Amino acid sequence: MAMAELSPNAHLAGVPGGRWRMHTPALVLDLDAMERNIAAMAAHCRRTGQKLRPHAKSHKSPDIARAQIAAGAVGQCCATLREAETLAAAGIAGLLITSPPTGAAKLARLMALRAAAPDIAVAADTMSGLAALADAAGGAGPLKVVVDFDVGTHRTGARDAAAVVALARFAAASESLEFAGLQAYYGHLQHIESFDERRAAVKVQSARIREAVAALTAAGLAPPFVTGGGTGTHDIDHRDGAIDELQAGSYVFADAQYDACALTPDEPRPFAPALFVQAAVVNDVHDGHAVIDAGLKSFATDGPAPVFAAGAPAGATYRFLGDEHGAVDYGPANDRLAVGAQLACQVPHCDPTVNLYDAYHCVRGDTLVDIRPVAARGNP
Repeated sequence: MAMAELSPNAHLAGVPGGRWRMHTPALVLDLDAMERNIAAMAAHCRRTGQKLRPHAKSHKSPDIARAQIAAGAVGQCCATLREAETLAAAGIAGLLITSPPTGAAKLARLMALRAAAPDIAVAADTMSGLAALADAAGGAGPLKVVVDFDVGTHRTGARDAAAVVALARFAAASESLEFAGLQAYYGHLQHIESFDERRAAVKVQSARIREAVAALTAAGLAPPFVTGGGTGTHDIDHRDGAIDELQAGSYVFADAQYDACALTPDEPRPFAPALFVQAAVVNDVHDGHAVIDAGLKSFATDGPAPVFAAGAPAGATYRFLGDEHGAVDYGPANDRLAVGAQLACQVPHCDPTVNLYDAYHCVRGDTLVDIRPVAARGNP
């Protein structure tokens, strides 16, 4: 898709300083920071001996998926069929659908998707779900199934080791399914701010993962891999030896939620902020704040407030002012902003914020260098 079709800012591409003249609000991606983050996580996984299958739910972009795979990732995790369909159409291999698909409509789409992605794997966590997958797969060749194990998030996943073994045994015995591995994702632990507290919480679940792996092995069903973990636990998952494939996704952008966490014992912020919403001042008549054109429709609202990364006076903080507007609350010095001034806001939670936008405005320094689609945005 041409840049002009994606954004009214296409005419600014390549113009020095054009980043700060854009129509706002705009989703801005700092390519230099993103590329450093991709390289840093790839280097980490080489050191730990883990495979990396990043979560595409963070970026929803074949372009970013290709960059991660070029750096060493073995594929991509997908939370939705739409993400998997979009990446498969772009030629991305090694896809794992991490949320068990259920219902005739989704299963029909999954089977159609196999034509473009014959190596696709899918998570399953119930006997009824497995039976439906087996029926849908039919004689098209074994469908790879990764048994999903609930390690405390209480969202999806089999409840205990015995249930994991039963599911794996069903898949292994089915002519239309293949038991391909174990998934164990503790999403509820990713944002514990203290590294030591987060590690202690992970240890509890790691013991449960090892128990499940031991039960599978004793049943003659040793899992080919155990996939899980995330950005918040990326420097913990390898320490207990329970997870050998990392599903981290948010590291590529380093949002404000993760910036509040000590991600490693030695370097609390190993990943650089790379994703911003750019906004402009639309009103400057108030004594204590300016009003900008980025509000509830511009940011995910399930985490902290956006953090100003550039353009705001020292000490200023963000406050939501409704669907289309936000406040720049001035700091103690009460430095003022004028109408038209542009600011960059580090996003609070990257995944759902990305899903609000049609395009990334890719920058290097102050220059807009490209506009790329958020190709897999939307549901389901």
